Order: sequence, then structure tokens, then C-alpha cells
Amino acid sequence: MATNRKNEMYKLLHDVYYGDGMFYDGSALIKHARESNKNYARRKKLAYYLNYVGPIIDSTVLPVFNDEIKRDYRDTAKFKMFLDDVDRVGTNLQDFMSRQAVAAKLYGVVYILVNNEATLGESEADDLNMRALPFLTAIEPKNVTGWHFNERGRLIDFSYKGAYYDDDGYHVRKYKWTIDRWEVRDEHDQLLRSGEHNLKRVPIVQWFGRNTDPQRVLPAPEFISIAKTNYHIYHLCSLLSQISDNQAFNILTMQSAGTNMTDVTIGTNNLLLYPSDTNAPQFIAPDSGPAEVLMEQIKNLVSEMYRMSGLNSVIGVESSKSGLAKKWDFERTNKNLVNFAVQCEKAEKAIVALYELWAGETVDYKCEYPRDFNIDDVADCLAQAQQAFDLGITSKTFSLEVAKKVLEAYMPNIKPETYDAIIEELESAADDLEKSQAFGGELDDDETDD
Repeated sequence: MATNRKNEMYKLLHDVYYGDGMFYDGSALIKHARESNKNYARRKKLAYYLNYVGPIIDSTVLPVFNDEIKRDYRDTAKFKMFLDDVDRVGTNLQDFMSRQAVAAKLYGVVYILVNNEATLGESEADDLNMRALPFLTAIEPKNVTGWHFNERGRLIDFSYKGAYYDDDGYHVRKYKWTIDRWEVRDEHDQLLRSGEHNLKRVPIVQWFGRNTDPQRVLPAPEFISIAKTNYHIYHLCSLLSQISDNQAFNILTMQSAGTNMTDVTIGTNNLLLYPSDTNAPQFIAPDSGPAEVLMEQIKNLVSEMYRMSGLNSVIGVESSKSGLAKKWDFERTNKNLVNFAVQCEKAEKAIVALYELWAGETVDYKCEYPRDFNIDDVADCLAQAQQAFDLGITSKTFSLEVAKKVLEAYMPNIKPETYDAIIEELESAADDLEKSQAFGGELDDDETDD
């Protein structure tokens, strides 16, 4: 199954996220029908890229890895070494997962091959000295070349391509894994090496950016529409720069006074004379209409990108929304983050399960990704708390619950012991207030009787 038809899409996603490639050298710009090569080259050189996709993607990934993922396992020497170096280049599991999570979200899917060293030592000590352990290889969807499922929906073979450089130059390698074999071929499809394994499954982990049917090997990327919108903004910015570059300066106009006015020098140190029977010279400005249209269109497209990503209220693009509307937007953002956290957790557990098959040991692995990404608007929370107090409900329990909501919003990372101390002080203050009000009420009654 060829993937060439999607490679252009994957290149756009890569470049639009990193601001590299076509956006760095200006090749993403399309030449005007009557534009000269010289003007086109100059326009590419002056082009600039406003990267909105990068922050949008990061806002859907980074919250998942804000804290160290909770992991529990049987600590063996081999597994500890694996966790500290999962890819043979010194990357620990936490960093590997957070790095590939960006690829999974950006491209819609990333594949992780859990491979094993071809040569093992005679003992576990030899394996540790040689790092003859399973290792991970990330495979971007642009490099996937083939796959098959059986009638039960089980993956039975998976093919991909890779490349490496050596003293002889650039080399392409084609890899294929089945449920019991593997092979490597060169760019001419000549078999270089092959072998068998006893895993009874293809050692490939599917890591999706969102909940997806496993048989959709190359799903549509979630953010392709936003990427194309950012691409269009790049073109609009180039047009805006062109207008500014060609029409930025005002033009001095004056009535003709005959042949003696053909050679005029103007400047801050010069004096310009004009006949008394003519109008004074004046500057005229280019029409700002086209530039204003472009600026308004860019502004609308930026707002639309945040709307499509569900981050318009979180980022503050729309500040006039009601509290209920913002709550729904926050709920949507939270659900999207939880959905992706679930995909990350499933991928990590599948990776360790394949490690256990290769290493021949059970580590009783458990990992727990966050399930709550509640985002509170501090200003809104304080305003709602004040409105609640203004109701005048004389209930100590009610007041304490409102105070807890304020603490959760205003100091979300407060230490548990500090939180408990504040609550105890509030309870004590509430008790003192009740007592003073009670004594004050009795005193008022006595004074009334007199």
C-alpha cells in the first residue's frame, strides 16, 4: 500500500508545526501569474511565518506530561536499564513518550517498533554490560509502506522504510515484520537479512492521536484543517508585506509651475517655493483598503483556528462569552486531553507488554496518566464566590464550601498541609463569628426588655 499521496500532507504538518522547510525558505509561497522571477525571489526572502499550529498542538500534549507519569512495576535490573535508555541513545521512557506524543497528535498516529538486539549475551550480566535488551524505534506514518489484517482484525504484517547515512552515502532500507518473521531489504528490493521470532504477534504499537479504529492505519490527522489555515495566513502575510513594501510612503504632489520647476530638491534642510496663485503642495497616501481587508481576514482566520481547536475560550480569543459557555468549552478541552491521555497510557502499556515478551520476564507494570485537566478561570471563580456571599446565606458549611472553591482556583498547587491549615482557620473564625453573633443577640434582647 503506497503512501505517497499522503506524504505531501505529512510534510505540510511537519513544516507548519516546526516553522521549517517550506516556511523557512519561502517555497510555500505560490508565484503570481504575472510575477517576475526576481520579484518572486524577493518576496520569498522577505516572507515571515506566524506559527499558530505549534502552540495549539503543544497545548493538547504538554498538559498530559506536566508531571511525571505514575508508574509502578517490579524493579528488575534489565527493566530499570530499559526505562533509563529505551532507544539505545540515552532517552528515558518519560522523555520518549512525551516526544512521540507530539508526533502522534500532529500526524494522527505514530508507530512504535519494540525490537530486540540480535546478539544476546551468555548471561544476564553480559546482557546488561552489552545493553542487549529490547529497544524502541518510532515510525512516522509517512514511512509506513504496507500492512495487512486478518479476518479477525488482527495485524499480521507491517512494512516501513527507513534511511541512514554512512561513508558511502545515503541508503534506504525496507523493513517487514510478521507474526513470526522479519526481513530487511535494500532500495532495489534485494534481501539483506532476515530471521524469525517467537512473539506470535507483530511487535508494533499503534499510538493514535485520538480514539480511532485500529484498522485505520493512516487516519486523517486531527489538525490538518488548522495546518492549512495557518498555511493560508502565511500567504496573506506575504501579500500584506508586498502592499506595505510597495505603497508604504506618501507621495508629494504640487501643481505644475512651468519648466523652471522640473528639477526640485526636497528635504528637511531645503526650502520649497511655490507660486502664490497655486495651491500649497501636499502629501497623498495610498489607499489602505486592501491592507485593512487582509489584516481583518488574518484576524478572523486566527480566531477560527482557535475555535476549531476548542481553545478559543482557554486562550482568551473570545472574552465576551458567558460563564456557562466558557464552562462548556473548558469541558470540551478537558475531555480532549483525557482522550489523548488514554491513548498515551494504552500505548505505554502495550510497549511494556512487548518488552516482557522479548525479555522473558514479567514486571507487573502499571502506569496511570492524568484523567482530570480542570482549568478554572480565577477571575470568574472569585466573582462567582463574591456573588454567592452576597446572597446572605447564613450557613457556616455553605461559606466554607465556597471558600474551598476559591482556594482550588486561586491556589491550585497549594500544599495539602497548608490547605488544611487554612480550612481550620476558616472554621475557627466561623465558630468565633457565630458565638459573637449569639452573644450580641442576647445582649440586644436584654437591652430591649429594659
